[in-house]
Amino acid sequence: MPIIYYDGTCVYCYNYAIWLIQNGLSHRYEFVQLQSEAGQKLKKDYPEARKYDSVILQTGDRLQYKSDAIASLIGSLPKFKWLAFVLRCIPPVIRDCAYDFFAQNRKIMWKTHWHQPSDYERSFFIDKQEHVD
Repeated sequence: MPIIYYDGTCVYCYNYAIWLIQNGLSHRYEFVQLQSEAGQKLKKDYPEARKYDSVILQTGDRLQYKSDAIASLIGSLPKFKWLAFVLRCIPPVIRDCAYDFFAQNRKIMWKTHWHQPSDYERSFFIDKQEHVD
C-alpha cells in the first residue's frame, strides 16, 4: 500500500491531501504526517529521506520526493492524468525549483484554512490527529 508522507504543520500540504482524495485518489493510498512516529521511522529506515520536510511518496521500498511525488500522485487521478503528463514534460530540475519556491514562500503567499475532513476523507489518514487554525 503506497504511503504519502506530508508536513503535518503545513495547511497547504494537508489541503493538497484532501484535494487528492476529493478528486478520486484510490483508497489503497494512506497519508501519514512526517512528524508522526511512522514518519520518524521512515527517516530512520531511509536516511536520504531526512533531507526532505515535504511530500514523500513511498511505494514499497521506492521513495519519490518533491515534484516527482506530486506528478505521480496527480497521475493516479483519472481526471488529471493529462496534467501529470504535462508536468513530466518539464525537466525535474525546473519542477523542483518551482516546488522549492512554493514551499519556501507558502506561508506568505496567501492565507487558507485547515479543511474539516469528512469521515471518508479522514479514513485515508493513518494518524487521526485533527488540524486546527
